[in-house]
Amino acid sequence: MTRTAPPLAALLALMCAALALVIGANSSLSVALPDLAADLGATQTQLSYVVNAYALVFAALLLPIGIAADKYGRRSFLVAGLAVFGAASLASAYVDSPEAVIVLRGVAGLGAAAVMPATLSVLVDAFPPERRTFAVSVWAGVSGAGAMLGVLLSGVMLEFFWWGSVQVAYGVTAAVVAVVAVAVVPPSRNPALSLDAIGSVLALVGLFGLVLGVIEGPERGWSDPLTVGALVVGVAALAGFVRYEATTPDPMLDVRLFRNPGLSAGSVLVFLQFFAAFGFFFLAPQFLQFVQGYDALGAALRLLPLALGIGPASSFGPRLLERFGSRWVGAFGMGQMATAFTLFALLGDGPYWRFAVTLVVFGFGFGLAITPGTQLIIDGLPADRRTLSAAVNDVTREVGGALGGAVAASVLVAVYGAQLTTTGLPAPAAEAAEDGIASALGVAGQLGPQGAALVTSAQDAFTTGYAAALLVGAAALLAGAVIGGLLAPQRTTAPSEVEVPV
Repeated sequence: MTRTAPPLAALLALMCAALALVIGANSSLSVALPDLAADLGATQTQLSYVVNAYALVFAALLLPIGIAADKYGRRSFLVAGLAVFGAASLASAYVDSPEAVIVLRGVAGLGAAAVMPATLSVLVDAFPPERRTFAVSVWAGVSGAGAMLGVLLSGVMLEFFWWGSVQVAYGVTAAVVAVVAVAVVPPSRNPALSLDAIGSVLALVGLFGLVLGVIEGPERGWSDPLTVGALVVGVAALAGFVRYEATTPDPMLDVRLFRNPGLSAGSVLVFLQFFAAFGFFFLAPQFLQFVQGYDALGAALRLLPLALGIGPASSFGPRLLERFGSRWVGAFGMGQMATAFTLFALLGDGPYWRFAVTLVVFGFGFGLAITPGTQLIIDGLPADRRTLSAAVNDVTREVGGALGGAVAASVLVAVYGAQLTTTGLPAPAAEAAEDGIASALGVAGQLGPQGAALVTSAQDAFTTGYAAALLVGAAALLAGAVIGGLLAPQRTTAPSEVEVPV
């Protein structure tokens, strides 16, 4: 009996649901970090790892798992990834230490690495060429809006339940999506592809070392042996990965393909866009709660204007691409995001309405920039490597996001530590305050008149670090606008037209 192909609308909805899960899982805990810090006693560095462990494992494994999915079956990897992601998310809700949460978040990232590239590759395979840009645009819009949905879900759950309820919601929803995927997603695989164990190990070691060094630098010092060793190992392993992939006969990622200007430009756009965006999603919920005094739901609701920008931009994206081309649409979107980040930094602890207007500007730029980058990557790789092209898009996104979150956290920790005033405080209180603003606000209530001064100092120090991190993001976005404008072709190239180096 011949299996009937599922309606494209149903397939698109299911893949977007799976995508929203793994995207939202990263941003949702940003709102829950204050509650998690209070319940588990996590330091600012541990909170960074709670967010970055997921993104780090996710990014490091996207390419090897993408190749394995192409070889052994995309549907099987999608369903297995949802199962691992869901089980780890559910388990993390019931542990009682920050270290256990960090480990389980890494396991969830492993599952997400199997889910995310499959969602895009299944759509690219299923949709005919004349409707593919629409599907990619919807997917790209959800990949941006998914972060906001995660923040909103977290805010609502925290209004009524404890921080672990967010993880329970993701675990249960992942199980439902996995069951539906078995029935809806068509099977597809390419058994002729070769796996690349050496390249996989080099990519994993390189990314892990690089992000570890960036996170530990402000806490331990940039000359600390662990920091220096991690950065050296990370850079060396990534350089070894590039060299090995350029010379092996069966590479996981043929780096010579990046001679294609569209693939290179798309990768730069996606990398730098999410480098900045993930830093913002990590910092903004904490800023709204710790500095402006909103609860979790209040902070989540006050981030919603971002969707007012992303939605229209994602809808107009395909028409704008057709008229103006990837180069100008992508560069303009990145430039608008850079403007918004600069405004965020200058606003400081100002009135909310200015923050909301800037969110709309940020969202519109985000929505404009995301589709050109994704489309350039898809069109820059051969048509028989659907999951690989999706994995390249996702790995540039997640590596950018992991590094962006790590850099934002590092800038925040460094500036916070330099700006915080603890003169005259008892040694235990001063030490606790230096762990992060959550600890500072917690200990301030026990200090009497000195507590008010500590609260003011901690909030001012956090705001200064927040602004500095956003200016770093603005610089990255401006660089992306310039590079994209110089490298991106005026039109995307159909997969059959891509020149593959021999």
